[in-house]
Amino acid sequence: MHTPSAMDLLLAWERGLDQSPARRALALLGACSPDIASDKLAALPVGARDARLLRLRESLFGDSIAAVSRCPECGEKLDVAFNVDDVLDAPPEAIDKVIGDPGIQAHHLNAGDYDVTYRLPTSADLIAVSLLPDDSASQQALLQRCVIGVQQSGVSTTIDMLPDTVITALSNDMANADPHAQIELALNCPACDHAWHSLFDIASFLWSEIHAWAQRILHEVHTLARAYGWRELDILTMSPTRRQIYLDLAQS
Repeated sequence: MHTPSAMDLLLAWERGLDQSPARRALALLGACSPDIASDKLAALPVGARDARLLRLRESLFGDSIAAVSRCPECGEKLDVAFNVDDVLDAPPEAIDKVIGDPGIQAHHLNAGDYDVTYRLPTSADLIAVSLLPDDSASQQALLQRCVIGVQQSGVSTTIDMLPDTVITALSNDMANADPHAQIELALNCPACDHAWHSLFDIASFLWSEIHAWAQRILHEVHTLARAYGWRELDILTMSPTRRQIYLDLAQS
């Protein structure tokens, strides 16, 4: 993967504006991995996708991440700061190897007298279930897509026959097998001393950052184009330092 140019990033942002979160994530992945087919990116496990998004975020905006959370107990606003490497232990070369593997890795869970074979959820799966009416229906459809086979005491059965305890065990096993798919931050409220874990969604967080960047950069293009008559491409290929100097001159 490589750091996309300003033009490539703007094109990815434009394509994702009216799309679902999963499709937006794929648009961003496409910008940093133009040599990889879109269907191959969509077939990545969600954790592998999010690991790449974290490395993309690092290359675009730096390693340090600043976010905001609220205490679920008292409502106190918390400023949260951490580094990409605090939540991601996979180097770029290890992430690239995941994309290089064309096979579907099967995982196995033994829970009581049930044996379940499954694969990890992908962006393609999330897109397929995104239009279902509620979370319960979406989760059931996601399991239907990802479960490859179920046996009870050696006899084949269906996922519909799994008891809730096995469904819970399966969800937990999926999370353990794909740890970057659910990044949890350990937080503590300074006001009431409540401790909890909060999910950090890199896909939506990075999209929000890129959305703000795109609006800012387009305003800069508009200002410089009006002042100097330059083309959009000419302005976008300038370094941020030189572009800011021209902005200061145009507004002086």
